[in-house]
Amino acid sequence: MSKNTIKSAMFLVGGLMLAGCDGQPQASDLNFDSAQTLAYDGVIDQGKIFSTSADDIVIKAQISEQLMYTIGQLNGRNGGIDMHKLETSIIEKLERAEGGFDVTYAAKLFIAWPRESAAPATYEFMLPARGDSQGQRDFFEAFGADENQSKKCLAPEAHGVNGIFWYYYRPEKASCPLTDASLDDKNLVVRALVRLSVSGQNTENKAPEYAKVWEDNKLIITAIFGKNEEGEISDWDAGISSFRQLYNDLIRTYGTPVSTNLQPGQSPSAFNKDVRLEFATERGTVDVHLYLVDGIRTVDTAFREKYNERTKISDFISYSGHSGLGANIRALARMGSFQKDKYQIFLINGCDTFAYVDGALTKAHHAVNPDFAPTKFVDIITNAMPSYFHSNSRSNMQLINGLLNQELTYRAILAGFDSNQRANVTGEEDNRWPLPFLE
Repeated sequence: MSKNTIKSAMFLVGGLMLAGCDGQPQASDLNFDSAQTLAYDGVIDQGKIFSTSADDIVIKAQISEQLMYTIGQLNGRNGGIDMHKLETSIIEKLERAEGGFDVTYAAKLFIAWPRESAAPATYEFMLPARGDSQGQRDFFEAFGADENQSKKCLAPEAHGVNGIFWYYYRPEKASCPLTDASLDDKNLVVRALVRLSVSGQNTENKAPEYAKVWEDNKLIITAIFGKNEEGEISDWDAGISSFRQLYNDLIRTYGTPVSTNLQPGQSPSAFNKDVRLEFATERGTVDVHLYLVDGIRTVDTAFREKYNERTKISDFISYSGHSGLGANIRALARMGSFQKDKYQIFLINGCDTFAYVDGALTKAHHAVNPDFAPTKFVDIITNAMPSYFHSNSRSNMQLINGLLNQELTYRAILAGFDSNQRANVTGEEDNRWPLPFLE
């Protein structure tokens, strides 16, 4: 079979039409602030992948799978990537005589880089060379399957790696053979150079819309906690423990509630998993509903209906629990009912939620407020790194206390989170406080 070169002038990705041949994807429209990370635009001019398919849609999916490995590599540097904002453009497909295609592509990435270390002008990703399932298996066998993890490219805490190697992937680990490019097997690994530049989407001195939150003299909070182990009933379960901890922290901070659905002697538990509290403060009423669920993907119709009603009126909504490698986050984003003119803050408090949150929440708010910018009525807080159950109450209390005090910027609020999770906020770019919410 003779070699055949196929060039694509344009490639549609995520609803955006990108110029393919010059490798210059469009700028991201995401905005961003964090106490621990800084947003960078990354451009891969000449990405490479081998595909057994000639179908651009299949190749696009394989490129996305290949670039999932940037999550693990960046986590190894205390950074992260927003996979929803990934933009790719196929430049060239060169058919091999023996079958399959060598594909060259351009990509635009939105990266959270740790503030404590200056980002280089260019940075190298080490990625699977092939996009098909066999290539993924070969890459795993070569760099992730050894029981002696010290000799492989795995995070120390790695477990259950098969199928999610990209999450635990640490190619810059000293004992990883990928640290020496001269040892590369070109059938297994390719290196992609990404150009990094500080993103123009970084914001400063943006705060929650305090006046909008308190316009009814109430702070209405809905906080969902997922268990560490579905079906667990012990208070020792990390998810149940964090659910109980937030209750205790609220009582300790704001005193005895003026009303609660708990009976005397009762406390939050696997058997008391719907807890309602109301506090009287100098700022106004603080109305809190705490929910414990086995898993957000498996909640029943009764919970969905309850959550949908609650989200209509909530100012602050949080989910603290497993990300499920994005599945739980997507399930949460597709729940809820939203009202016109209702501004809300979401805390999506799981591992690497920055990588997984898509545009569903923003679109839902824009649908009921179509005359405004998509993010005008919603701010979303996520984590660029893994988070821990023992920090869940702390993160929630940082937001609650900030909303009560009405003084701090988002960056100052996020500085009080566990720094390991590298929390950030998006959608805050159009916030105006202390100016009026609307001009």
